[in-house]
Amino acid sequence: MTMSTYDLQNKSPSVTRSMCLCLALALCGLLPGCAMFGEQTSDFAALKPPWSKKSATDDPSIEGVRGPMQRVMQTALWNRKKDSTFIEPAVGAAEYKQANEKFVAKEYKRAEKEFKAIVKKYKNDPIKEDAQFMVAECQYAQKKYSWAQDSYDQLLIDFPSTRHLDQTTKRLFSIARYWLQEPSIVKGSEIQQVNLEEPGSETPEIPSDGKSRKSRWALVPNFFDRTRPVFDTENRALEALKSIWLHDPTGPLADDSLMLTASHYLKKGRYMDADRTFSLLREEYPKSPHLKDAFMLGTHVKLMSYQGPQYDATVLTDAGDLKATTMRLFPEAEQARLKEELKKIEKAKAKRDWETVQYWMRRGKPKSAAIYCNLLIENHPTSTFANQARELLAELGDENTSHLWANYATPKKTVQQPEPKRSFVPGLPGFGKTDPVPATTKQAPPAQQGLEPPARLKLEGFGEPIRKIPLEDEPEPARIKL
Repeated sequence: MTMSTYDLQNKSPSVTRSMCLCLALALCGLLPGCAMFGEQTSDFAALKPPWSKKSATDDPSIEGVRGPMQRVMQTALWNRKKDSTFIEPAVGAAEYKQANEKFVAKEYKRAEKEFKAIVKKYKNDPIKEDAQFMVAECQYAQKKYSWAQDSYDQLLIDFPSTRHLDQTTKRLFSIARYWLQEPSIVKGSEIQQVNLEEPGSETPEIPSDGKSRKSRWALVPNFFDRTRPVFDTENRALEALKSIWLHDPTGPLADDSLMLTASHYLKKGRYMDADRTFSLLREEYPKSPHLKDAFMLGTHVKLMSYQGPQYDATVLTDAGDLKATTMRLFPEAEQARLKEELKKIEKAKAKRDWETVQYWMRRGKPKSAAIYCNLLIENHPTSTFANQARELLAELGDENTSHLWANYATPKKTVQQPEPKRSFVPGLPGFGKTDPVPATTKQAPPAQQGLEPPARLKLEGFGEPIRKIPLEDEPEPARIKL
């Protein structure tokens, strides 16, 4: 059955119109959809779906940030208004007054319930800041410390520069100390020296403050003590201390919270975490009263994290630099002890270089071992391992040390052959006083002209390299020229 001319003229336009209408509807639906998930700066930003949350970086502003002096003035103004009998008429003031009367009457449970209702009812009003703070105060008064910590943290998140910041940090600090069972700060003069001869063989004891503390497992739930969280009390305490120096870095308790955190890590043997915390304290709070202990304990935890000569020596270098800085900044510190520890650090570095030499010898690479022998002698010329490196260079010979710019090998002692006895029988050699024939000596081949050694490798006051450095109990040898 074929389509007639009438059908072609009348039905074809209707099909075309239907297709065009569908395309137009699809285009109208795509434009708002693209605008929903596009950039917020476009004209279609208002068409974003209700479930899409607004990012904190969409509208950057410093409107809510307040300085320390402005914060003090606002706190004083708030205390003045709270103590006065006159309350300015504001949104939610009547409800707040009733809840505050119950708080003053020590009806903390009822007051907490009413303050929570104010926070929920007036979400976009200034009264929410004060009500949120009073919710945390009610929970703190009931000794529900885990709930109080969450409420204080929520206050700091919603109002970073709140006028209750000083009181909030004090509460968080007291909660953290209670959960850590009243810890004490470790002093730099109380710790013992680290054994660098055998790293990790023993742990220096931390002096005890005489308080008995119960150790609790993090995964064991707490169902009876409402003053502690259900799980992991210690880490919740560390979170409270972290919230103090994060939200109030210029406050009076910021450096104290860092020092208390680092001391806890040190007592628990978490030396890497303690090192990071002590470094943050030294860098951010140079006027803190804990600065000296942060330097002394910082070198201790760096050395405690050293695993031995087979591992990286960065911690040894950092600990040596930190001890040298401590000696310059604090002349009243224990200078003799610091100098002794610096000697031990240098000896540990030399031992690590000697381990590298032995590694290349075991691999059958004497030329590589000779290079590290020279580096060992250059960096640690007075160590016992330097003398062993000199003797090894002498054993390797010229074929393995010819590529070095200078040979620090100890010269071998030449044994003189005894002169043969003269015979008194005529005709035999050695008769009479005939002078012996001088021994023919081979001329040394001309030295190959090469590049001069770099200036940094030359020792001041010596024209030639030193063949051997005396130990502490050996007399100083004469200088031997090449």
